[in-house]
Amino acid sequence: MKYLLPILLLPSLAFAEPPEEQMKAPSFEQYKSTMQPVLQDSLPAIKETRACMNKASSKEEFVKCVKIMEDKARATRNKMGIPEDKTPTAKVSDDFEWNAQTKESVLKDVDRSIQYNSALQECLGKSNTGEEMGNCMGSKAPAPKE
Repeated sequence: MKYLLPILLLPSLAFAEPPEEQMKAPSFEQYKSTMQPVLQDSLPAIKETRACMNKASSKEEFVKCVKIMEDKARATRNKMGIPEDKTPTAKVSDDFEWNAQTKESVLKDVDRSIQYNSALQECLGKSNTGEEMGNCMGSKAPAPKE
């Protein structure tokens, strides 16, 4: 669901860099020290967004819920010194319809994001190397969506 991509990938998007910056691979410790505070901040926001979406009964209410994560992404990126013009935003298309089926699908996607980011937070906390992190995520992260 393209309108939720920035929400579900907040921790990843918070650190999106231009290609020339991506060439400088950070050490695992740098990655860990950068990601842990982001996950600590973003997981409660994702859960708050999910609770809001669960209560939403209209497209307008849904859009207000999406704003929770947009605001958190913006705040995180600003705290990191990333310019405002590089902050991704979720776009809800004009033809988007908020109904029971959409709601169920969106909530499932948000639940997967919570599971993934919770696993990421747990694995970062107990891993000392990229290999340990990979092994942990292999056992804790939700299976890829079919």
